Amino acid sequence: MASANWWLGNPGERYWLESTDRADIGLDLRAPELDSKNEDNWRYSLFKSTIVGDLVFHYDKKRSAITSVSRIAGAWASREIVWAARGTSARERAAVPLRVPGYFVPLEDHISLENVISLDDLRLQRSVLEKIEKAIPRSKGKAAYFPFELSARPVRPLQGYAFKLPADMVRSFPAMQAAARQLLDLPGREKPEDLVRSAVSAIEREAKPYGISRLQQMRSHALGLSRTSRTIFGPGLKGPDWTFHLGGRGELQFNVGHDQLDNGGPAIRVGVAFSFQASRSFPKIDALLPKVARFNAWLRDHVEELGDLKMWFWQGLTRGPNVTPSPVTEASFKEGNFIFLGAVQPLAKFDPIAALQVLDRLLPLYEAVEFPSSKGANTIPAHGAGSLRDDILQIGKGREVVGGRWITASTKERLLNIYLRHAEVQRRLREALVEEGYCKILCEVPIGSRSVDLIGWLGEALWMFEIKTGPTVRSCLREALGQLLEYALWPGATKPDHVVVVGTPALDEKARRYIEELNRAFPVPLSYRQVPLD
Repeated sequence: MASANWWLGNPGERYWLESTDRADIGLDLRAPELDSKNEDNWRYSLFKSTIVGDLVFHYDKKRSAITSVSRIAGAWASREIVWAARGTSARERAAVPLRVPGYFVPLEDHISLENVISLDDLRLQRSVLEKIEKAIPRSKGKAAYFPFELSARPVRPLQGYAFKLPADMVRSFPAMQAAARQLLDLPGREKPEDLVRSAVSAIEREAKPYGISRLQQMRSHALGLSRTSRTIFGPGLKGPDWTFHLGGRGELQFNVGHDQLDNGGPAIRVGVAFSFQASRSFPKIDALLPKVARFNAWLRDHVEELGDLKMWFWQGLTRGPNVTPSPVTEASFKEGNFIFLGAVQPLAKFDPIAALQVLDRLLPLYEAVEFPSSKGANTIPAHGAGSLRDDILQIGKGREVVGGRWITASTKERLLNIYLRHAEVQRRLREALVEEGYCKILCEVPIGSRSVDLIGWLGEALWMFEIKTGPTVRSCLREALGQLLEYALWPGATKPDHVVVVGTPALDEKARRYIEELNRAFPVPLSYRQVPLD
């Protein structure tokens, strides 16, 4: 599908064009934030879309020719600049240079073309330019960002400063192609796959003090494997510029690979991923469905603790934006998609210790997804410090229970959409409580920085219900107890008379005995209540 930025998803489209009469061409790119009408204008702001390693050709207006090329050396940054517009309207109003808010992009490796491409040369190749411009896959009504006017008049540069140059144009002019190859093949620049390989080796080398170093022992114990690998990832890469842990093809995989920073610069990603790509050894992605459901359930109860990590999706060759970690939706569970949760580091400045810290924080998520009944799943290492306030129940801000879309939802959505499951449990629980004589039943009642899933009064007694969507009673209790202890013990907080953990699994004998032991020490009566959905 075409987009406004037609080059996204095509790494070969890495060329740009600066149209300028500057005397210091090749030093940097710089432009104002707004045009003379105080509006955003892509002919100024387009270079914010460059990424490190891209090439920018320079059209020198004083010579009416493409004369040189540079490499993008860093991300754009805001800076006050001296600027005067150069177009016809600017000349008519006698525009003078002024200090204005702007941005700049650093450049490196500036070289001249062996033979400049003059405006006359471009005019002689008009048919080539027309073919190139026509082939740009832009959406209807969207700009092509092409630098040359192809109207009834002779070819000429468009008014503006920043333009996108199709790779076909670079290939069509030998002098441009030769200069591009010279910059792309400069010695001393390691390829991304070599840097990823080095990053994986550094992780393995420094892993011993970290929990992730015991990943393969954990897998062997849980899966009954006869052999245990000594390394996390094994030898070599499993893809052109990425890899995952040994045995991870059909799992929530620990993944390291070539990716990009928020500003588009090259990066190494470190984290966990689901690959929904079928293969001969993994023919059906539906085998991942229960694991995605457990991923969603765990994430809902720990998302605040992962707030500094990011999540993003690949659909084929197209990478989506970085977003706050969130459950995998039914729409995302599609053949060919790749879903990642973790962090990125600059490609050439990789820190294996920071990477190992991320992997350790995600190890409990992996356990919860792959081995839901194992000890230690659904816990997370402490990360960062937060202060808890005296928590007063804000009844006036609670709301009535709202029914979900359970009846019309698909089977897959009922399994994967934890918010849908949570809402349906709330609805069914409320109906049952009304029949049992509870009154003033409200949900999502704020208490400090959290909210109680559901509250109700039975006579004069305040009951608090904490709903969990975990796959076992044990996981539901584990996830709820911290919150319930907070409600019952925190100084100054509203004290409930009873607290109830609500889940979909049935209570078993071990869980019943565990609750009995808890009640020997717990200051408020605690119970578990099943609200089945299936």
